[in-house]
Amino acid sequence: MRSRSLAASHSVPVAPGTRVSSPDDVRCFIDSLGADAFPVIIKALDGGGGRGIRLVHAHDEIEDALKRCIGESASRQVFAEKAYVGPGWRHIEVQIVGDGQGNVTHLWERECSVQRRFQKLVEMAPSTLPREAIKPLIEAALRMARHLRYTGLGTFEFLMNGQSQEWIFLEINPRVQVEHTVTEEVMNLDLVRVQLLLSLPDASLASTLPAGYAKSPPLPQGYAVQLRLIAEDPQFSFRLSTGSISAPDVLWPSGRGVRVDTWLCAGPCSHADVPDQPWSIGVDFDSLLAKIIVHAGTFGQTTACALRALRETRIQGAVKTNVELLAGIVTHPEWSAGTLHTRWLEDSIDEVLRLGRTHLSRNRGHGVSRANAPAQNVDTELRSATGTVLLQPGTSFQLLLSPSGQEAQQQRHTIALSSIGHNAFPNELSGTISTSLIPTPMSFSLTQLSTMSTSSQTEFADPRDPTHVASPLAGKIVELHPALQHIEAGVSVNQGDALVVVSVMKMESVIKSAASGRVARVGRGIEVGSIIGEGSLLCVLAFDEGAKALSRL
Repeated sequence: MRSRSLAASHSVPVAPGTRVSSPDDVRCFIDSLGADAFPVIIKALDGGGGRGIRLVHAHDEIEDALKRCIGESASRQVFAEKAYVGPGWRHIEVQIVGDGQGNVTHLWERECSVQRRFQKLVEMAPSTLPREAIKPLIEAALRMARHLRYTGLGTFEFLMNGQSQEWIFLEINPRVQVEHTVTEEVMNLDLVRVQLLLSLPDASLASTLPAGYAKSPPLPQGYAVQLRLIAEDPQFSFRLSTGSISAPDVLWPSGRGVRVDTWLCAGPCSHADVPDQPWSIGVDFDSLLAKIIVHAGTFGQTTACALRALRETRIQGAVKTNVELLAGIVTHPEWSAGTLHTRWLEDSIDEVLRLGRTHLSRNRGHGVSRANAPAQNVDTELRSATGTVLLQPGTSFQLLLSPSGQEAQQQRHTIALSSIGHNAFPNELSGTISTSLIPTPMSFSLTQLSTMSTSSQTEFADPRDPTHVASPLAGKIVELHPALQHIEAGVSVNQGDALVVVSVMKMESVIKSAASGRVARVGRGIEVGSIIGEGSLLCVLAFDEGAKALSRL
């Protein structure tokens, strides 16, 4: 809110907005906007990365949106403002550098219009908007930064309508951004080094930046694009994909103009600092697996480089990624035309995914291979099952293996499950395994060594039983419907009621009932604070005649 006041004091346009703490506050604000009030956006003061942000299109959405934003905010402080979304509106941010002595310069802009749930997914530098359209945003950022005697790197964020040239200020982020890489590429700078040098005593822009940058930064050299590879399933509302990834399951792109920033090792790892075990993708931490950055002389060349890099990228095993979505984005006609906006991806998701699948399958198998890769296609979907123990991909066992249908000496390995077909564990378990050691399908007997099971007290829903309400995602339960807390009271649920609120990486998702009825039984281990997996049984519903008890987000 202080940055909004700063912007207004320097004649920088801002969206109408105010602090709110109750649904009535939000309603009063909406009434003050007049007939054309909706949509409005509710934001947590300490939100970011899509967390603590909800778009409101109607009065009946206010209460739940406010509750979710407050729940995702450590400070529990939120504000509401008029939302500028939809066709034409693009997210532009200016990279500012200051030395705290009143000396401030810029390193041009980045565009971050490709978003899902208000979280940036693909970023580029510079924007494809004309230079004359970007100029007032850079000037506004410089005015505010000089007033602040800004120190270090800062990102001054704006929304601009590419059709009308209208623009507004959003916020200031006083840190190195995830997308700083594209600025590094087109400006030939190490921004992390710049940030560290500016923290030293007596640091100045002149001593930190290359000659001439402090007064008049050179134009960006070509175009750079950053693609965020995330462990999620875009087909199911960008649902987090949990499980494990082993180094032999990973292949990163390479070659001219390609850079990969990641925490995942690729191929055989023998370094002492790299553990000889799978990496776990869970619900507590960010699902970003890698940043794939490409740089070339023209926007078209950069786009072609991006598609090549995505075709070369491999993450095999239990974890789904958004690689097809990324490929669909950079091959979509609106990407090439430069007409994207901040809601474009969510409005076009089906078409984008179709494009991505088509372009990744085309020539993907040529020139790219992985040593010792399994020959078969592995089904990595976690299957619903009826076992009493909820196992997930990533569970580790000691296995005695023998090739199916062959007489061979047993081999002993520690191997992770890729997917689960039938789960009656500990009595019976079938599925697939992900390993580079044995590329052929294997039958197995097992003795459990360690587990990444979601909870020994949690059970799977039976997908064949229409009265079973299953969780469509993994996460931590933060709120339950009264019917799931006081079953003895015979509390009923109505279609559309929020049964369970699940927190995944500090973002809350509401699981709603798709039918009306009465809760006959609560799933084992279902209570506030429990960690549940995808497919966990939430409750058994004695539903009204003609209804089906399928949960939905």
